Parts: sequence; structure tokens; C-alpha cells
Amino acid sequence: MPEYRKVSTMKTAADFRAYVGSLDVEIPCDDTILVGDASPLSESFRVYDQTVGNRWAIHPMEGWDGTRTGGKSEEMERRWDRFGRSGAKLIWGGEAMAVLPEGRANPNQLILIEENLADIASLRETLVRRHEGLYGRSDDLFIGFQLTHSGRFCRPRDKSKLEPRVVYRHPILDRKFQVTSDDQVLTDDDIKCLIDAYVASAVLAQKAGAGFVDVKHCHGYLLHEFLG
Repeated sequence: MPEYRKVSTMKTAADFRAYVGSLDVEIPCDDTILVGDASPLSESFRVYDQTVGNRWAIHPMEGWDGTRTGGKSEEMERRWDRFGRSGAKLIWGGEAMAVLPEGRANPNQLILIEENLADIASLRETLVRRHEGLYGRSDDLFIGFQLTHSGRFCRPRDKSKLEPRVVYRHPILDRKFQVTSDDQVLTDDDIKCLIDAYVASAVLAQKAGAGFVDVKHCHGYLLHEFLG
């Protein structure tokens, strides 16, 4: 097998170009880093009818520091304030939000249900208010929420206790994630309820001011299993 160099070992642009050239790969590379208004990261772009003011993004992470009922906390409010301060114009989720209480990966994960709508809307408002105060505008902010169900990784009531729900049995993953019974496999009726929950959360996201939703299909979470 070929051995590949770590990017960190290449100290100059010329060194990088020479290495990728040796692999018969063409990757354009500037000799100097462009900064400020000259940087490509400062350029705006369009998503449908929305102008996004730059190419910096806040990706969706699971903060796991909300309330036990899936609402916001002081720590979460501070984080969304910092999202606004960052200057990033694309908020690609901010937090991963469960569509059902039992679909949380942690008992303190946000749940995008009716009972938490005001809390989640206020997180967005905190971000927008801080951003406007520092940068003078927010019409070029594009804010969306990520919707998720954690599947095999569910820990909705106790951080140390798995309560997995799965799409299919797996001889290796079942042992690791404590899937011991077919009762943990979603039924057709469960799947219909899950679809309804995603739709309901998307509607609530719009009510909370989100411009889009990201439906999480990665890292082995529930919807990733459907792709498998």
C-alpha cells in the first residue's frame, strides 16, 4: 500500500504542490494565504433566494447541556450568543435537536417539540441579536436546525445507560450497543410515528425562525441505518 504524508509535514505551498504532483493529483494552491476582504471565505453565496454573507459556518454539535426536558440552559444560551459573535453567516444546525424524547443521545439534549418551541426560538433570537449588534445586519445570516434520532446511541434518561432503538439486527453492533431483543427493532408503526415526528419538528423549526432543517443521516445514528 502507498504511504501518504501528513499535510502538517508540508511547510510550504511549493512542498505541497510537489507532493500532490507526485501522486498525479492536481489541487490548486496559492503561495500566500489571502486574508480580510480578499479571502474567498469572505465571499457571499446564494442558497435559493437567500444570500449568505460569508463562507464561515457553525456546524451542528450535541451540546448535551440543556434541561432534562430538552429545553435551553444558561450554558446553551451562552453558546448561541457566541455563535452570533463569531461572524459566521451560515449556522448549519448549531445544535443537534432530537425529534422525540426517547431519541436523545443524552438526557440533556435539546428536543424540538411544542413544549420547547419558545426556548429554541429564543436561542435563535439570542444569536441574531448579538450578530446584529456587532456586525450591523442579520439579513445575510442563514440559520437552520439539525433534526436527529440517535438510534443505537440513545441514552434519553441516564448518561450511562443505553436504550437503543434500531432498524435491523447486526451481529457486531448489537453486542457493542446492548441490542438483545427484536423488541428494540422499530416496527412499521414506529417508523410511521418517526416520520410524523420529523415533519412536526420541521414545522416547529420554521415557527422558531429557522430557514432550513438538516436531517441527520450519519455516524451510525438511526437514519444512517436506513441507508445501510
